[in-house]
Amino acid sequence: MSRPDRKETEVRRMLAGPPPPVPPDLAVRALARGRRLMARRRLLRRIGWLFALLALAALLTWSADRPWLPPPARTTPPAEGW
Repeated sequence: MSRPDRKETEVRRMLAGPPPPVPPDLAVRALARGRRLMARRRLLRRIGWLFALLALAALLTWSADRPWLPPPARTTPPAEGW
């Protein structure tokens, strides 16, 4: 027969004893932390949407300028063969 594992023995001893005391303000602290996390997520989501809209506006502005077309000629070509 093998010896019981030290970790297993320690866990069994912890489970056999009384449960640890819970702080009385645990629910209040958890609620406050949850609200902070939700507010942070909401802020990050709104900033993400703002950046997405700014990127879309920049793309539309860039595409309206049509940078892929050659620039217009500043002078007329010479008239030959008249």
